[in-house]
Amino acid sequence: MASWDEVQPRLHLDQHPSLNPRPFTTTIRSVENEGIVLEESFCYPRGGGQPGDIGSFRINDEISPFNEVIAHDRIYHPVDNLDDFQIGEELICSIDIQRRNALSQTHTTQHVVSAMADEIWGASTVGNQLGTDESRIDFLFEDKNQFDVEEITESVNAILGANHTVSIGNWHLDQIMQDDRVRNRTFVSKILSRLPRGMDSMRVVEISGIDICPCAGSHVGNTRELSQIEVTKVKQKGAGKLRVYYTMKNTKS
Repeated sequence: MASWDEVQPRLHLDQHPSLNPRPFTTTIRSVENEGIVLEESFCYPRGGGQPGDIGSFRINDEISPFNEVIAHDRIYHPVDNLDDFQIGEELICSIDIQRRNALSQTHTTQHVVSAMADEIWGASTVGNQLGTDESRIDFLFEDKNQFDVEEITESVNAILGANHTVSIGNWHLDQIMQDDRVRNRTFVSKILSRLPRGMDSMRVVEISGIDICPCAGSHVGNTRELSQIEVTKVKQKGAGKLRVYYTMKNTKS
């Protein structure tokens, strides 16, 4: 693990596919107002439109829930009563499996929806918010009147459930911007411009034959693990922008 003066590693980044997270044993590094900081954590902290993990700690025979994980330089596990925890205590951390699985599935689905909107209409994804029940994506169109619910639904559902491998890799920033297969590169360049000074590479998620996108989120290993979507509503969000809401039918566990 890096020096405590440095940014705490996000160990979830190395776990792919990000399904069925296993409990892990660690110790409490610090107890702070924002939550419990562990020596190491495989929890996903809120960010990039994806909610953070929730779960529970087990210390001896006592089980205490933790709320949505957040991160700055450290990864914080918020709890209801900080006084129940002591620095140096060993604990078992269990991540809520059903929530993590649902978010991994809907995040991979979001990449497919975004890819198809770009493929069909050249629409750029400019924002998203994922949920376990309903998710939304903000699109920027040259002509948003071209958007058709039936067309995007059919295009996406032809991919979901089919055999497309989802893989992760660590790409140099120049490689990301020079590869023509990376979509929405104007938006991607804005993301890369906000990275810490000295950072020259980033995690990239590739859905074989469908999409390549820088992303720190959790994902499934193959699109055959994904259920079909239904577009539930579409909202106008100003000049050229639409907010598209979708749900996943019969989310797989």
